[in-house]
Amino acid sequence: MKRFYNGILYDSDNAELIDDYESDYPVNDFNYFKEGLYRTSEGKFFLYGEGNAASKYAERVEGNGPYAAGADLVPLSTEEAKKWYEEKLERVYRDRDITGLYETYCELFKGKSSSKNEGKDE
Repeated sequence: MKRFYNGILYDSDNAELIDDYESDYPVNDFNYFKEGLYRTSEGKFFLYGEGNAASKYAERVEGNGPYAAGADLVPLSTEEAKKWYEEKLERVYRDRDITGLYETYCELFKGKSSSKNEGKDE
C-alpha cells in the first residue's frame, strides 16, 4: 500500500518491515486483523494493517452501508512506533523467544530521544 502524507510517500512494498502482529482471532473471524511496523529508508515509521469487517481496519461500504474488510497505512512518530513495539513485545513474550525482538527494539529505540514528533511530519 502507498500513501502520500505531508509531502512524504509511504510505501509498504519499499520499506523495511520491523515486525508484524496478528490478532488472536481466527482468520475467518470478523474481528481478525494483522499489522506491521515499517521504517522507510529515511527513518520514518508507519503502521500498515489489514483486517476483516469488524476489525479496526474495516471500511464502510458506500456511505452508511455495512462494513467490509479493509486496510490502512498510518504514519507514526518514533515515540508511537516505540509504544506499538513495546505493546507487541509484552503480548508475545510468553509464546516465543523474544531475544531477537528485544535486540531489534534496543537498536531502534534505546537511547533515542522521546520527542513525540520525531519521524512524523505534521
